[in-house]
Amino acid sequence: MHEREQLTVAIVGAGLMGNWHAHAARKNGATITAIIDPDLDAAKVLVARYGGRAFADFDQALEQARFDIVHLCTPLDTHVLLAKKALTASKHLIIEKPVAPARNEVSELLDLAAGQDLLLCPVHQFAFQRGVASVKNELARRTGGPLAVTFDFASAGGVGRQAHELNRILIEILPHPLSIMSEIWPETPLEKESWCVDNPRPGELFAYCHHQAFPVSIKLSLNARPTQCKMTIYHEQGAIHANLFHGFAAFESPAVSRFRKIISPFSLSLKTLLAATDNLLRRSVNREPAYPGLRSLIAQCYQSIKRSTDGPITRDSIIAVATITELVERKLSR
Repeated sequence: MHEREQLTVAIVGAGLMGNWHAHAARKNGATITAIIDPDLDAAKVLVARYGGRAFADFDQALEQARFDIVHLCTPLDTHVLLAKKALTASKHLIIEKPVAPARNEVSELLDLAAGQDLLLCPVHQFAFQRGVASVKNELARRTGGPLAVTFDFASAGGVGRQAHELNRILIEILPHPLSIMSEIWPETPLEKESWCVDNPRPGELFAYCHHQAFPVSIKLSLNARPTQCKMTIYHEQGAIHANLFHGFAAFESPAVSRFRKIISPFSLSLKTLLAATDNLLRRSVNREPAYPGLRSLIAQCYQSIKRSTDGPITRDSIIAVATITELVERKLSR
């Protein structure tokens, strides 16, 4: 594809994520030609906002609309069928996570895409936040690795759901911390690690492993309040705090003294306030009201398609995240 050629996009799924995918597609210069949802009225709402034609059926959209890229924003149990249809029709695919329920299905879809020189990219947008990039750059500047890493997510995604649905939602969240690990520390594949998993009640997940030489803990909760989404990296050269809801990071000094111990909570609060303010201003200027990292990821996907280069997320990373997600899901199902 010629680099200056206008990209055309279909959004499959007119719910919350379909809306934000359409928003990011428009901001990245693509033309939306189709929005597909079994609820045709929901599709028409997004058409009124972003353009294109509304369809209730994906097969009909494939026949009647022209588009280069499919953004798949539908429930997980529909992914494999719809993804195969898109790839068989020679459409590039940007797909919400998890890509598929099982690792072997993810591998099959990647093979299908590779066989036609098509991009298949999961929406692991947390790894493409400015805050995560600043963390990666800071760690590259430092000597030595982390002492420990913790992820602490408290989500409202389970509100109004039945108990049997809650663990499925945890599995849909899990790729976020895993993809960040794969982005920041790609040297050691995630699937090589031995993971301990605890599921004390539906909607609560604690996972633990040693990645490289340091321990990693992941806590996902659908019941804890207030909602939060953060990563903390403990390091001899100062702790790093990444706010993954908003996409920024604050860095603590490693210096030790009685005075610093007294002012520590104020110092961290000030650094967090400054980082949050700078981040809010940047996002306001860029008109990025939600889901930081999503527009950046989609922009890189579009550039890869235009230039016929590899996508922003490697096959190894996609498979690693799928492998651990499947492992954890099996343990939750016992």
